[in-house]
Amino acid sequence: MKHRRKQHPTVCDLGEFGLIRELRGIVGPSGNSVVRGIGDDCAVLRGGNPRKYLLYTCDPVVEGIHYRPADPPRQVGWKAMARNLSDIAAMGGVPRWAVVSIGLRSSTGARWVKELYAGLHAAAKAFGCQIVGGDTTHVRREQFVVVALVGEVERSRITLRSGAKVGDSILVTGTLGGSLRGKHLSFTPRIHEARWLVARFPVHAMIDLSDGLSSDLHRLAEASPRSIAFEIDAAEIPISRAARGNLAAALRDGEDFELLFTLDPRHVTALRRKWARRFRTELTEIGRVVKSKQKVALIQRDGSRQPLTAAGYDHFAVS
Repeated sequence: MKHRRKQHPTVCDLGEFGLIRELRGIVGPSGNSVVRGIGDDCAVLRGGNPRKYLLYTCDPVVEGIHYRPADPPRQVGWKAMARNLSDIAAMGGVPRWAVVSIGLRSSTGARWVKELYAGLHAAAKAFGCQIVGGDTTHVRREQFVVVALVGEVERSRITLRSGAKVGDSILVTGTLGGSLRGKHLSFTPRIHEARWLVARFPVHAMIDLSDGLSSDLHRLAEASPRSIAFEIDAAEIPISRAARGNLAAALRDGEDFELLFTLDPRHVTALRRKWARRFRTELTEIGRVVKSKQKVALIQRDGSRQPLTAAGYDHFAVS
């Protein structure tokens, strides 16, 4: 009798979360210079300034996955830079320097590349960041843009995914869903909002919404102690006009690039009042941090409680 050879799982089998866990096991524990390694929006590093941390992030934008070939190259460049800026915002930081690597087909027009860089530069300049280098390479098929970005944050203001506390209120900026109708190419990273927020209020945990509210809530849960869980009120979730009232789109579409954070509820009234005076961006309280074995739950309009699965965008769950 022949024995079948054991097949190793594919990245599709593991999913994005599972693959990251596997890779974290290979990399192992971080060194003394690393405050936070794999598992947050940015790596947090000790640099030469005793009062600040360095933030490091890297995100790719791939043709056919993150943008269509017919999309305006200036918008593609804006998105490629803004995705990384959003990661810096989620840590409460300030972006400083970026390097850009691009893969191009030999038939690509020079004008397209110049427009791409105009978009990259516009996004960086809008938030005080400089492009300081990079690389180019040839590809036969899908083109790509990879931005690696370095930022800074005061040690007293760093915000991680792991700090949520039982009793916290959960808040979100902006509106969610419908990103494919255009927002994913033109969103504004919430650098200014995040900097203002961490300077005035003791934010416990924060993440930027890149893969969808349902998935990113699970990322917060994964980073939190076992007893920590998140309850979200369906009736309070701010749905964008582009999502046309579709709650599922607000939960799952991804690429909203808004801030999701937790805060002691005693600060919420003051935050709302001061926020309204400073920003036009919406701010909504959508739930609470509780003690429960069910890590993420959705409270329906009738008061019933159901598990909220991580059903947002997964890079390896699509073909």
